[in-house]
Amino acid sequence: MSSLKGITIAGLLLAAGLLILGGCGSSKNDNAAFIDQTGHPAGWLPAGHMTAAQTDESVCAQCHGDDYSGGISNVSCTLCHLGGVNSEHPLSWGTGSQIALNHAPYAQGYGTAGCANMYCHGTTLTGVADSGPSCSSCHLGGPTSVHDATFSQNTGTTHAPYALANGTAACANAVCHGTTLSGVVGSGPSCTSCHLGGPTSVHPTNWGAAILTMHGPYVVANSTDSCSNLNCHGADLQGVAGSGPSCRSCHSFP
Repeated sequence: MSSLKGITIAGLLLAAGLLILGGCGSSKNDNAAFIDQTGHPAGWLPAGHMTAAQTDESVCAQCHGDDYSGGISNVSCTLCHLGGVNSEHPLSWGTGSQIALNHAPYAQGYGTAGCANMYCHGTTLTGVADSGPSCSSCHLGGPTSVHDATFSQNTGTTHAPYALANGTAACANAVCHGTTLSGVVGSGPSCTSCHLGGPTSVHPTNWGAAILTMHGPYVVANSTDSCSNLNCHGADLQGVAGSGPSCRSCHSFP
């Protein structure tokens, strides 16, 4: 009786093992999501698994656990899906363009370790095809620097050579200065906050070459508010090196 019982238990364990392996795929099916002894097929990550997960994510639960925390695979889905199996980023980031604005506090608080892997933004943060873009597509000077590294701290005077040499393509996107360079809330300001005549013209376009004679009526009508900032003629109108001269260079009176 004990011998028969032992055979029955062994048979049940074997059957259970086969069911587990069967749930993860079959080595006889080259198109299976999971292949016995070898794991997922080549190219499965990062893009390959999305279709299967979107179709029926319960297939993943058979190996990664009902809560996707590892299961028999010992690989948690949250290694990449920080906000849970249905959200790559933390839920607090929101969706769409909100992600670009809300990721900064996370990166500043936790570093880029969660971003820098071969399935998300790449181990060197240079992007992954069909997954996360290169961080330098917005962070021109590297993951910890928004602008080009040559800008220095005084971006008002050092961005001009970059824009003249490279154009405004890198500035004009939905998460930096806006696709039309009209600014993005919580990110880059409108270019016209300094470039009154548009991104390629500092002063209003009707000033033309006769700036010295045309600026008078503008200032009388609009005051000096748009002139007196740190990037144009200085907060006190005393001039900015590499940008606007001191107003007192012509206007000797207060």
